[in-house]
Amino acid sequence: MRYVRGASVAPVWRGSGGRGPRCRERLVGEWTGERSLHSARSGWMSLEEGTPAVARCEPPGTPPPGPAPGWRTSRRRVAPSPRESSRSKRGWQRSWRVFAVLAGLAIGCAQAPEEVVLQGPTMGTYYRARAIAETGEREAIRALIEHRLDAVDRAMSTYREDSEISRFNLLAASESQVFSEETWAVLGLAWQVREESRGAFDPTVGPLVDAWGFGAPGRSAEPTPPLDDQLAELRRAIGAIKLDSEDRRVLKLEDGAALDLSAIAKGWAVDSVSEALLKAGYTNHLVEVGGEVRTAGHSPAGDPWRIAIERPPARVSDSGQGPATEEADQPNLQRILPFTDGSLATSGDYRNYWQRDGVRYSHTIDPRTGRPVEHALASASVFHTSCAVADAYATALMALGPDDGLQWADDKGIAALLLVYRDDTLEELPSRAFRDRFGAAD
Repeated sequence: MRYVRGASVAPVWRGSGGRGPRCRERLVGEWTGERSLHSARSGWMSLEEGTPAVARCEPPGTPPPGPAPGWRTSRRRVAPSPRESSRSKRGWQRSWRVFAVLAGLAIGCAQAPEEVVLQGPTMGTYYRARAIAETGEREAIRALIEHRLDAVDRAMSTYREDSEISRFNLLAASESQVFSEETWAVLGLAWQVREESRGAFDPTVGPLVDAWGFGAPGRSAEPTPPLDDQLAELRRAIGAIKLDSEDRRVLKLEDGAALDLSAIAKGWAVDSVSEALLKAGYTNHLVEVGGEVRTAGHSPAGDPWRIAIERPPARVSDSGQGPATEEADQPNLQRILPFTDGSLATSGDYRNYWQRDGVRYSHTIDPRTGRPVEHALASASVFHTSCAVADAYATALMALGPDDGLQWADDKGIAALLLVYRDDTLEELPSRAFRDRFGAAD
């Protein structure tokens, strides 16, 4: 999934009200992380009582203060002499020049906003972010983003031995673990989607993912399909946990039961970063982690953000992993969706798979069967206010397949676009909610 820059239109910043420039508000606050954030709110500020501003400058036209204490004033009106009038005129001209300089300084307080573009590694993939900010705030924004991403990775990664998820997966049956508030929230959301999808999405699918060669410990250069009796044993552990909301505790009911939040954690990380940016005052931004995207406000051009859904390549015969040819790996765009505040997540089976003896094994494992999906659904894209929910829904749709998936999306009011292989072409299957939001294909 990629984003595309919109047309060039002058941006409109909130709070200006068409009444001319106002001063920008600079904040010095302790950010809820390990580093201090020195930032400025995007848009024009509105000075209010209690604003934590360390400096203010008055806008043009502010009336001058009253006479200083100790100076005597007179109400008499006396006609000035010609000499006094001349001095008064020259003094007025000097005062006007001084006022003009001060007014220019006041206008200069409102620095022109700029686009900050950042990217870096995270969670086994890459993050990309774009935000409208003031000059000099790039590193403060980077610190904010990477702190939140690192916090999610430390808690939920299956590749880190010290993560909360990894520690739980090492427990034996009848043992339990208390989780942090954030990980508990993600686990609770994942369990809710599990119930909504009737098991098509399951955060305990990890052992099956490993067995098929797609997980952290199971990945190998030459994976082999597990035997039927192995699958039967592994399936006993699917769903074999018990959640206790009183103290955020999870009890393991079977040996081998394990958690894997990979299908929702990236979306959660996107939400977390976006909300942190909003809290810091950056109201116009885009955040992407591994293709899962959330936007807020408008693009630098002042238009809605334009987010592209990739067209999957044609299926080709291959004995390796991933697209077989250079041509198959070239991204094409299926749809470009304009929106201001929302998220888009896509799940697909066309980039992560392996083949053996002419059989293609997708990385999408159906928790209900314990096996990779075999249907013709190439990808599922979901639009939602929450990127975490969109991420989980897209994964559930890939397990359900084109027919059951479209029916489920319509029943739940999910804005989803399914792309299905039909012989040598791709067919679009939009849900009703998706058509209502974005219209039919051109």
